[in-house]
Amino acid sequence: MTRIDARWPFSGRREEVTAVRAAIRSAAGCGVVIVGPPGVGKTTIAQHAVDGLAPDVDPVHLRGTAAQASTQYAALNVLLADLDEETAESPLLVLSALQRRFGDRGTGQPTLVHIDRVEEIDASSAAVMAHLARTGAVRLIVTSESLLRAPDALLDLWKDDQLERVDVRPLTLEATTELLAAALDSPVSRSAAQELWVASGGSPRHLQRVTRTDLDAGHLVLQDGVWVARHVPRRATGRSVVDWLTADLAALLPSERTVIEVLAVCGPLPVRILLRAVQSTSLDALQADGTLTLADTDEPVLGLTHGLVADTVLADLVSSPGVLALEALNRLRDEPGMPVQGRTAIAVWALGHGIPIADEDLVGLAGLANDHGLGALAGHLLDGLDPDRTTPRAVLERARSLWSDGRGDDALAVVEDLLLPELPDDGLPEWVDTRLLASWLLRSTDGRDPEARALLDDVGVRLQRHPTADDLRGKLDLAVLESDVFDGALTAACERAPAILARWSDASHERVGISSILSAARAGMGAQEEAASSMEAVLVRLMDTASNPQDRDTAILGLCSALFMAGRWNECLELLRSLDGRAAHSLLAGSPLESLEGVLLAFLGRSSEALEKLVPAISQFRLGDQHGLLPLAEAAAAYASVLEGDTDDADEYLRTIDLTGRRYPWYLREAVLYFRLLTDAWLDTSDAVSVELLDHARSLADSGRRGVELFFLCQAVQLGRYEAADALAASATASQGPFSRLAQDLAKGLASHDPGVLKQAALEALGLGNNNLAGDLAGLSIEYLTETDDPMILVHAEQTLRKTATPARRHVRRRLLSERERAIARQVALGVANREIAEQEHISPRTVEGHVHQIMSKLGLSSRKQLSLIFGRKR
Repeated sequence: MTRIDARWPFSGRREEVTAVRAAIRSAAGCGVVIVGPPGVGKTTIAQHAVDGLAPDVDPVHLRGTAAQASTQYAALNVLLADLDEETAESPLLVLSALQRRFGDRGTGQPTLVHIDRVEEIDASSAAVMAHLARTGAVRLIVTSESLLRAPDALLDLWKDDQLERVDVRPLTLEATTELLAAALDSPVSRSAAQELWVASGGSPRHLQRVTRTDLDAGHLVLQDGVWVARHVPRRATGRSVVDWLTADLAALLPSERTVIEVLAVCGPLPVRILLRAVQSTSLDALQADGTLTLADTDEPVLGLTHGLVADTVLADLVSSPGVLALEALNRLRDEPGMPVQGRTAIAVWALGHGIPIADEDLVGLAGLANDHGLGALAGHLLDGLDPDRTTPRAVLERARSLWSDGRGDDALAVVEDLLLPELPDDGLPEWVDTRLLASWLLRSTDGRDPEARALLDDVGVRLQRHPTADDLRGKLDLAVLESDVFDGALTAACERAPAILARWSDASHERVGISSILSAARAGMGAQEEAASSMEAVLVRLMDTASNPQDRDTAILGLCSALFMAGRWNECLELLRSLDGRAAHSLLAGSPLESLEGVLLAFLGRSSEALEKLVPAISQFRLGDQHGLLPLAEAAAAYASVLEGDTDDADEYLRTIDLTGRRYPWYLREAVLYFRLLTDAWLDTSDAVSVELLDHARSLADSGRRGVELFFLCQAVQLGRYEAADALAASATASQGPFSRLAQDLAKGLASHDPGVLKQAALEALGLGNNNLAGDLAGLSIEYLTETDDPMILVHAEQTLRKTATPARRHVRRRLLSERERAIARQVALGVANREIAEQEHISPRTVEGHVHQIMSKLGLSSRKQLSLIFGRKR
């Protein structure tokens, strides 16, 4: 049962509540003022803070209203009700009466006055409360949308440092997801949460309303116990939301309404362009009340804070001044600095209002939209074309629009109709682009990859006759490299790429794509640090220029891949986590980003964290998997589940993995195989899995993929194939990065039976975030420990085991116990007291205590109850 129609749970504001309570408890000053835009939860934060302080304070609540803002002492009516008329007319008598009232409450607790909506408190009441606060008669919690509009007496308290300020900003995406899960009583996919977050602007009040609307519209649905967003057009904003937003919009000045209408249609715009269509005073007013937000970019850009406002405005007719402003912006469509979304959106609006746009311009704009991942906008632009005058370029852009929107089969059907055997007159660019797009789509279609390669060869032959077509040659080079890496031909990609790179400038779109492909190939071949350094350099160049967001996404993905392959796992995780809130169409946003983070956490052995990310993402992908990440997410979830001891869930995830019907890239298939084998290793205690890992590692080495081989080979050794230690050392020596150094230490420690080397490697792996490797290294360190070794090795290894423990790993670590320790552990699990165990084992109770401590350390446990779970049931 959800709480959408009731009071929402309080979530995502712990830090603010803690700050408010600390300010009230502090001996300094008179209290605290909570400042933030409407709807962010200031009043709720104040109420929770007061509730937490209730045993120690005597609360009083005052609330300002617009109707009484000009009435003397209106806010204090509840406190002054029993005063006679003569006293109520004298400020000094009122002040004295209130001082006596607060002093004679008889509670022995300080009075805490919560003043809500301080901007609407009358000046007389404000002066009285400020004086009472300065004299120590009361302490204050004040909530304010804008301190500059607060009564002077209370504003002066803040200016004099008597009120500590706590700013409340809109909820982050993470906090929004947490609040939605609490309100809906089930997890919420990142994609669904991000849509609601953007629509609400992070306002809890707006979030509740837009969530109710999406539930009613069927856009937000429950899938496998997870709330996900359906891949259908969102219904116009529901009446329950329109009613209250329409009232707010009606209260705006016409010039302010114009600004909102323009930004609702165009999206965020640079201020210098916006000012050519609207009044500057309107921008200032709307920004001051939180309706507009200034983006943190090199050039000032303003946008609507709440996407919900845009939905409501677009569902209604635009006002006459708004139409004039939009017509002005349409004439500025090609202005330098106009965002691509703004250019394309204003064109779509113009079409809908009968403003003619040449077919050639529409196709060009559609191509621009496709280049930036705005497939839906491209489709709307193409809908405005004359159906009797369709050109090959228009059809091609239609196919690209469908592909960008995740409709690959439809895109292929459209583009195959253009695959004419002969080259039309003056149609070389379209002829080439058509074949390159068809090649990409065919490559991803099961059983049709030979056709894809044949199309690339055809283009290559044709371009040999046109030596001046450098741009088209660049596109072909990029497509061939993509095809190499897709198929796992890393050596070929590494051989081709340097010569191709030399043809392109540092910040060109083609160079970014080629650099990312080359980085992936190099990392797979064993040059992981070189790959990471090259992508870091690409990103630096892109950040210094006005680059395509898709190019930045490509570079970030390339860097993440290289960091992962090198073993710089914490850096990779931090980079992924820094990307929350990006545009919803990006691979690095929503559920795709959530799944990538979950896959990394699963690999690192951080199973419970991984499942928190993977389970919602999988449910979202089962409604629509545009990026082809579902099999990888399911394989990673199987491994995470088995680490958590949930073998049934692990089996189910393995059964649902389906790599048929769609052809997946080589690196994704390798990752799925890796997680499948790791899961099988926990489900099957035979040596078959470790043998398969070892055999697959050898095949990778034979093809030169030393960077990928290292993962499979290291895992085989971790599973007990110690005879492969020399091969591991050789593979690690041929690779780069922290992971290769850890693998070398593992091989060295095994060869020398040196627990100190293994312990140190365990600590380094733990520092890099890899619980999986750290735990195995620590376990090996303890296995090889002798009486003559440094006792601190055991201490550090045991600490590592505790930090990396998972339910499944604790079962396996039973083998680290001596025969006597296992006997004692079984008795403890049955609830036998230490004294009785001592009598049975003929040792002292103190010795039993020592054994119990040792057992808990080796297994990474903190309680006897956990021990009973391990020894009270079979693995």
